[in-house]
Amino acid sequence: MPLRAAVLGRTAYGHSQTSYASQRLFSTGTIIQQTNPGKTGSMDDTKNSVGGKVALPSSTPHNTSVQSSTSFSYTPETLPPRQDPLLQFMVNLLMRDGKKATAERFIADMLADMARLTNSNPLPLVYDAVELAKPILRMQSRKQGGKTMQVPIPLKARQSTRRAIMWIIEASRRRADRSISHRLAVEMLAVLEGNSSVLSRKDELHKIGTVNRSNASVRI
Repeated sequence: MPLRAAVLGRTAYGHSQTSYASQRLFSTGTIIQQTNPGKTGSMDDTKNSVGGKVALPSSTPHNTSVQSSTSFSYTPETLPPRQDPLLQFMVNLLMRDGKKATAERFIADMLADMARLTNSNPLPLVYDAVELAKPILRMQSRKQGGKTMQVPIPLKARQSTRRAIMWIIEASRRRADRSISHRLAVEMLAVLEGNSSVLSRKDELHKIGTVNRSNASVRI
């Protein structure tokens, strides 16, 4: 089933600003206009306030919309593909009780929120956020000689990607917002800004691995 691309204007609570008839699928190739409700303004002020980085909303739901005079719209070049491997991976990890269509809708709404908050193509931002969150190792305990040792084990590319996505999903669940897709979008942008707990978790894991690097040769 192709990933839904309900790239619509959303309020802070995830309610649609347009009718259901205006929804489209990524697979149709139709240019989807991303509306930006609320007052219009300049993105330069918002970017300057965070040092030219990705603009993040505040923690309160009422201040989560980025004011812009122009809104991002998908083109045939920026439209996410019908089957993107990273998005499908995220759908499978987010899915619960076999409800894949629901997970697909959450990811599509996440992309819509990211496009609205940053006024740019969200797919490269997702790739960058996951890349920043990737750990290179995991720790495993092993008893030897009457003591427990922490053994660092390198991760393969898919294992590293899976762990990064799961960390982002877990961190988003701790955010105070009613919309799952909006929590995911804000967490992705927080990773890009360097303000996410995911990055602290990654750094802490790498520090433990460095301290126990002498145990890397221990067989598990």
